[in-house]
Amino acid sequence: MSAELDFPEFPYEEPPYGITWWQKPWNGVLVRVDQIPFNAGDELTFHVTVCSDVHGQTSAATIQGVVSITADTTTVDYTIPWDGVLDAVTEGSITVFYTLTPSDGSEPTTSEGAIVQYSHRQPGGAVCGPDS
Repeated sequence: MSAELDFPEFPYEEPPYGITWWQKPWNGVLVRVDQIPFNAGDELTFHVTVCSDVHGQTSAATIQGVVSITADTTTVDYTIPWDGVLDAVTEGSITVFYTLTPSDGSEPTTSEGAIVQYSHRQPGGAVCGPDS
C-alpha cells in the first residue's frame, strides 16, 4: 500500500535563520516526518546532505540514516549527527529527503526534499561547538 509522503520537517527551525548555534547542533539536529500512517516493519531511510552554501548546491557531508518502525505510528524522528556530518561546515544548509520502504513488500516511495539554513556561528562571529 502506497502512502502519500510529506516533506520532512525541522521542528526546531527558527525562521528566518534556520538551525543556529542557539539550537546546539552539536547535540544533533532533529528531522521529523509527521501525520503519515506508518506500519510496524516499515523502514524510513533519511538522506541528509550538509552543504557549504545556503542553496544546497555544494555538498560537504552526506549520511543516510535508517529508522525501523517498531509499532504503528504517524510520527518518525531522525537525529542528524554532529560528528562527521554537521561539523563539516560552519555555515551553509542542510537538505533532507526520505524513502519509505513498506513492510508489505510494495514499492518504496521517496519524499520531496526540504532545506534549511544552518550555522553554528554566533552573531558576534564566534564559532560554537561541543567544547564552547
